[in-house]
Amino acid sequence: MKKLLLAALAAFLALAAPLAQGDAPGDEIRFTLRDELLRLINRDRMQFGLKPVALDPVASALADDYCRQQIRNGTTGHFTLDGMAPYMRYSLSGGNDGVSENVAAWSANYGFGDRALYDMMRRSQQAMMDEFAPHDGHRRTILDANATHVGIGLAWDRGEFRIAEEFIRRYVEWVRPLPRTASTADRVMLRVKPHSGYAVEAITVHHEAAPRAMSATLANDITSYSLPEKRREYLPRLHNRVETSGDYRVEIREQYSDGRRGDFEVADDGSVAFAIPFPDGPGVYTIVVWVHERDGRDSIAASNVSVRVMETQTAVGGTR
Repeated sequence: MKKLLLAALAAFLALAAPLAQGDAPGDEIRFTLRDELLRLINRDRMQFGLKPVALDPVASALADDYCRQQIRNGTTGHFTLDGMAPYMRYSLSGGNDGVSENVAAWSANYGFGDRALYDMMRRSQQAMMDEFAPHDGHRRTILDANATHVGIGLAWDRGEFRIAEEFIRRYVEWVRPLPRTASTADRVMLRVKPHSGYAVEAITVHHEAAPRAMSATLANDITSYSLPEKRREYLPRLHNRVETSGDYRVEIREQYSDGRRGDFEVADDGSVAFAIPFPDGPGVYTIVVWVHERDGRDSIAASNVSVRVMETQTAVGGTR
């Protein structure tokens, strides 16, 4: 008997990887399925006045790999057996942009033909769009007004079918990408330039313990994910400004509501350079660059870059 398993959405995440491809003779089916799901996604977005998303071939290749891994491991949700959340998977594979993930899974006691795959894929997309608040994570991800691209992953084998939608928010150019590993003594340098019409609003650094291996049962029981609440916020540096009134010139000292004056400079071209500290010890630090349109107020999470940070090893010297 078939069953549809939709893992709930949770969080917000260009690479160097092969283009999206399937395993012959399923390549043609995979490409056709992917094109159809992209059409359905953009149809649903356009019904709400949203811009279409473009297919990201590299994110699709990563999503294909994840779907195949799910089938091998007997998992259906967002987490791999090494305990990594979607934003970690995407980032540690080379991704620099913001990402949000939808996944769906089908199981049966027989293999799937082409027609069944099309039907399950369409029904999965419709089930996501039929969700109601507050349990409408998939729907909100599909209708994310700030999504610019989507990676579509597909895999099927011996009665198992997996679908992954990786919605990407691409708003900054990484002039100096972050490393994916570091030590607690390091201060790694970030340098980004927002796309034309956007400005960097803030940088938040989220910290959590290193992921731990988990069983397939536990991975399947986790139906949502999110960035850790533990975070530090860094803001653009404020400068004094001068106001003139008649013969008087007054220098105004600007500061944020908490008394701070900011943490990083914004260059004339809008680019930002900032050394990311790791003050909370070992673990995974996920860096989010927030941008907004220059004439707008909505904040956009334009990155989910995860860095594995290990304890600095202190050398012990001496003679004997």
